[in-house]
Amino acid sequence: MQYSEKDLPVRLHDGEMLILDDGNEVRWESNGEAKAIFIGSSFDATMELFPGQEEAVNIGGNNFVLTAFFEDALEVKKA
Repeated sequence: MQYSEKDLPVRLHDGEMLILDDGNEVRWESNGEAKAIFIGSSFDATMELFPGQEEAVNIGGNNFVLTAFFEDALEVKKA
């Protein structure tokens, strides 16, 4: 499934993608217990988050908060 910025806040599940208004993609893949977070179209992870961890990021001049969950989900919301 694919989401857009107007859907925020969203919980992305494995294989789902968020396309922001500026065209940047946010997606994640499981990396053991951690979630490898990909921002943009790169195949290199931007960061890793462990369940319960939250990180504020600036993407295309806008601030977002990413939160990893134990279940198969990564929450993305505007800061």
